[in-house]
Amino acid sequence: MSTAPYLLAPRQAPAGTAFTGIFFYQDDVYQYLSFVEQASHGRVLFLNKFDPVPRPGRIVNVEWWAAGVLALLCGGRLLLGFHLLGLLALAAVVFGARRLLAQGGLAGRPATWALALFATAGGLGWLRLLMGAPGWIVPDLLMGMYPWHQALMNPHFVWGTALLLWSASWYLDFRRGRGPRWPWVVSGAVLGLSRPYDLATLVGLVGVLAVADLVTPARRAEGRRHLFDALWLLPAALYYALLIGGRFGLSGWTGAQAGDLNPPGLEFLPALLPAGLAAAVFWRGAREAGDDAQRLAAGWCLLLLAVVLFYPSPMAKQHATSLGTATVLLAALVTPPRWLPALCLACLPTSAFVWWQVAQPRPDWFLPRDYFTATRALASSCRPRDVLVAPTDLSLMAAGLTPCSVALGHRALTPRWTEKVAEGRRFYDPATPPEWRRAYLDGLAARFVALPAGRGAWLAGSAFQVRLATPLLELWERVPGVD
Repeated sequence: MSTAPYLLAPRQAPAGTAFTGIFFYQDDVYQYLSFVEQASHGRVLFLNKFDPVPRPGRIVNVEWWAAGVLALLCGGRLLLGFHLLGLLALAAVVFGARRLLAQGGLAGRPATWALALFATAGGLGWLRLLMGAPGWIVPDLLMGMYPWHQALMNPHFVWGTALLLWSASWYLDFRRGRGPRWPWVVSGAVLGLSRPYDLATLVGLVGVLAVADLVTPARRAEGRRHLFDALWLLPAALYYALLIGGRFGLSGWTGAQAGDLNPPGLEFLPALLPAGLAAAVFWRGAREAGDDAQRLAAGWCLLLLAVVLFYPSPMAKQHATSLGTATVLLAALVTPPRWLPALCLACLPTSAFVWWQVAQPRPDWFLPRDYFTATRALASSCRPRDVLVAPTDLSLMAAGLTPCSVALGHRALTPRWTEKVAEGRRFYDPATPPEWRRAYLDGLAARFVALPAGRGAWLAGSAFQVRLATPLLELWERVPGVD
């Protein structure tokens, strides 16, 4: 059901526009696609295409590589490959949750209701909206905290949650002596090379379980045995730290230049109800058969709750994307079977509201068809490291769907984003002297530039000539060997 709006939206495009293929976080998804596009052409070490300065490829990401392979199998259709990966990851989320519920002692009809709760739950975001809260501060609307919301919002969230669930489940088997070490270590490493925020959660979970063992006399020996398990994930964590800390033009991934977009801490209280209330009320009467699974889910909840309340980082919400998932998982594990149907109904309204929202067309889901025409022209002629100067929306599309690098685009991955935005505004200001504009293009060694239709006269007689003209825009290309 979560895929139905994606099938309906292309038919709802207003005249002269086309569906972007994305409902939420379009800029972030085009960032992901900028790497998927490279993978579809066989690259493994990815470039940051939002940085026009030539730098070696340093980025390894298993998720984007897999999406690129799927896109290649789908005839080069990048969005299709990315969404197909999201569907596969969604299946992995469901089966991973089912496995953890079984490890928690659930079987038969209770397990079915518990899985239904996990798959459809949300918080009280619907109530906060009725109370007048703006949607952008409501975590269970903004963050994709729950699996249902993740499926509608962003395959990147779904992939991370799937790997986190399976890593945690395999780690429980390892702790119990029922499985080898390598499945959870490999899964955790892939998680770290896909979505490192969730790797931090996994490392924290391993540590929380070890500490809980150490403070429990009967489990102290087990705690000492597992105290250093997280070190197996250290290589993936160190790689990511080096990536954002080195001089690779990727420091924007820390979120500092994007600004603090975290919801207010108190908003997480209604966002975690009613599943969180059920988990708290029924915790003491929980089944002993699934003690490890319940402890893992409880540790997961408390760890991420501490992150959103006390971690002073603009990326705190990225680290806590799976907070709702952990909360509903704990509620499913500890709620008595007779209460599970009622809890499902209590947790359903916000998920239904989000689905209804994406079933209604919104203007920001669509872009002018001329942008898609320009993107196709660039895809057929642009080479890796060729620089395009274009307005932000078109730059995002070009970085995501063509080999071009762009001077503008993503708020996190464009180095010195604030300066670049100011330069872009000056470039597109009709009052700016042509000499400054030409110097700007020369400084970037730009091969392509997109201008509003009829506004390119100042480039006449230069090294640029018109490559494409549409009613909305002109695409100019630098002619090699012409000064």
